[in-house]
This record gives sequence, structure tokens and C-alpha cells, in this order.
Amino acid sequence: MLLEKSKELVRDADRASEELQSYSGKVRVVAHYDCDGISSAVIAHELLDRSGIPFDISFVDELNREVLEEIVEESDEDLWLFVDIGSGQIEDLEELLEDEKVFIADHHEPSEGSVDHHLNPHLHGIDGGENISGAGVTYLLARTMAEDNQDLLQYALVGATGDIQKEDGKYLGLNESMMENAVDKGLVERKKGLKLYGRTRKSIIEAFKYTTDPYLPGITNNEPGAVQFLSEIGIDLRENGGWRSLDDLSPEEEREIVHGLITKGYDVEQLLGDIYMLDNGWEIREFSSLLNACGRMERPEDGIRICLENDFDLAENIKRDYGRKIGSYLSFLEDNLGDSDVVQEFGNGAAIVAEDNIHSNMIGTITTIAQKSDILPRDVLVGLAWKDEEHTKISARAKDEVVENGLKMNELMEELSERFDGEGGGHEAAAGGKIPREKEGEFVQAFIETVEERR
Repeated sequence: MLLEKSKELVRDADRASEELQSYSGKVRVVAHYDCDGISSAVIAHELLDRSGIPFDISFVDELNREVLEEIVEESDEDLWLFVDIGSGQIEDLEELLEDEKVFIADHHEPSEGSVDHHLNPHLHGIDGGENISGAGVTYLLARTMAEDNQDLLQYALVGATGDIQKEDGKYLGLNESMMENAVDKGLVERKKGLKLYGRTRKSIIEAFKYTTDPYLPGITNNEPGAVQFLSEIGIDLRENGGWRSLDDLSPEEEREIVHGLITKGYDVEQLLGDIYMLDNGWEIREFSSLLNACGRMERPEDGIRICLENDFDLAENIKRDYGRKIGSYLSFLEDNLGDSDVVQEFGNGAAIVAEDNIHSNMIGTITTIAQKSDILPRDVLVGLAWKDEEHTKISARAKDEVVENGLKMNELMEELSERFDGEGGGHEAAAGGKIPREKEGEFVQAFIETVEERR
């Protein structure tokens, strides 16, 4: 059934590519600024550049009417390509771009209306929340444009990884088929081992220090703690004058680390499994985290540069700065767990009211880490941070069992955001929104009451 539905999506991509190939003007690409959006933009960049089609790329953290009006005012393109964004804003696109061609390659829930070409799995009964990413949909367009674009498949999988489209470490649906195809083509290498961040490009110490999924108490964001743990189990941290990485370890040493983690009571099961290495030498989860950092640090263009130019000095600078920010925000949260003005707990849920203590670009990341760690391991977690002088940004997270029982964060965020004169949406387990800042308190109370009523 999924295969037949996917064929319909591919046919949509084929029709879109035919018209795109015959277009003689300039294209305006609009992409979301997260990992999936940057991965989508890389694919769009290459499919257009290789076809000799001129283009410009704009990144946005959200696509509301105001943002769209600003982009339209500064642009003179006749064809617009929205990647990993746009499906929820079709009414505005119809009105503001009524005289232009509009293509969408997205995987979010679509709104009512129509554009020239709308590539979206939901239109064919495929769940875009777990089966395929925005980058995956954009890749289908690239693949139908030219067979030589199949090397871009790895970025479709980077986007899926960034959107956490996995279950128990396994890719699902169309992503699973794409991964098998990428492995067969040699674009991705699959092997077994410790799934720590920075396996090849960081020292062992840094690999443990920056591990947030799962969060390792006493080790994550704690360099002395990481050094002590590794030293206690007899791991040599240096070799030939340099720091060793996880990939430098022998199988016996990795087993010693696993045994040491078990002895200290850590959940080792989450740390062991398939490791996917890209042809640029980065582990896929690490690379997706890097692109996400580029977006959160408001440097998505650097993400494209890293992908296309392999500028890994730039990559390390971004990750270092990003890691410092994450550590600072987690410290703020941990220091204020007992402050009911900052953390409001309810049932098996909690609301983080960060105000301007956590950047709005980072509130989603901090909320995710807090839920997956021992900081706030609640079934439902919502984080709020001031976006500007007038608005508050919201990020909501729910564990899989909550979603399976019918409480979907995208529906809840859309409903409550609209109730308080804002807007919201996203995925079933991870969604976001924006509301007027003066209604922040009312929103939190309504969120708590609604979650308690429906669980």
C-alpha cells in the first residue's frame, strides 16, 4: 500500500520537474532554517544549479503572512519553490503570489487550497511526520529532474535524521527504503557501535561531553566528569601526541566503555546500534546536529557551504559555539527547577517559562533535551521563550505513548495558538507556535488544563 501511494507522490514530482526544466527565468527558493530545511535547500541548490537554472535562497524560521510579504517585496522571481515549508500557508501563497508559479516540496500537514505543484505525502495518505522528511520530498523532485542527482539522497536522510524520523533507532517507511538504497549505492556506510556524538571528528572526551540523547548525568556537559569516567575504566585518551576519537578505539576498548556505563547504571541500550557514516566522513546523526546548529545560530547559509564545500573548520566553529549556548541554557534550567515561575509542573508534564533567559531559536532544542534527559523526563513538555517584544515562541513535545493514545501536539498547538490570537502546528510528537506575549500566562494555563482533560 505504501509503495503504491509513494508512486503517486513520485508522479507528482515528475510533473513538477517537467515544468521546472522548461522554465527559463530565475527561481526563488524558500526554506525552513532547521536541519531538514537546510538539507532541503542543499538539494534544491544542486538540482537547480546542475540544470543551469538561476536562483536565490531565503531561509525563514516560520512562514507567516508578514514574513512572506517581506520576501515578496524584495523579490522579482516568477517561480517560487518552497522546501520543508509552505504546505500550511497555502491561502497566503495563493493571495500574495497569485501571478507567480508556486511549487511546494513539504511534508507537514497541508492546509486548504491549491498551488501549481504541491508535493506532499499527506496528499496521498502517507504520514509525513515519520515516513519522509521535507528533504526527502525535495529529493524526489531532484531525482526526477536527473539521474545524476541520486547522490543527493544522503541529504534526504540527513533531513529525516534531523526531524527524528526514527523509531527504536530504525528509519521508517520511505526513509527506510531510502536508507537501504543509499547503503547499496555506497553513499552511506552502516556499521555497529556506540552511537555517541562526534564519533569520528571529536575526542572521546568531547563525544561523551556533548552527548544529549540520551543525557548522561555527571558526563553530559561535564568535561571533568567525562575524563574521570574514561580514566577510571582505563581508556587511554591520547595517542601520538593527539586526542583519540571513538573511531580510534579497538573493539575491546569499546566493550570496556559499555561495561563501565552499565556498572554506573546508564541506559546503554540507547547508546548501541547502527551507525550511519556519510561519504564526507561524518556520522549522520552528528551531521544533522551540525546543520540544526547552523539554523539555531541563525547561520543556515553556512550549512549549505559546509555541505557543498566540506568546510569542516567552519563546522567545528559553529558546533563549538552552539555547544556553549546549549550548556549555558541547560544550566539555567537546572538551576531553576525549583522555581515555579520558571518550571510549572502538572501531572506527568511541565511547562518551561524561559522568558528571555533562553533564545527563542533554542527553546525547542532545550525542551527536547530536557524531556529526553533526567532534567524533566515528563510525558508532555512545553517550552516558552520571548521571540521579540510582542511575541512568545512555543515548543511542545510528547512521548510516543502519549501520541499513540491520541494526544497530538500539532493539533493541540494549532488549536491553542489560534485561541490566543497566534498560530501553531508541526508534527504529532513535536510542534510549535507563536502567540502574543501578553497572553503567555493564559496559554500555559490552557495548555495544562487541556492536556490533563484529554489524557
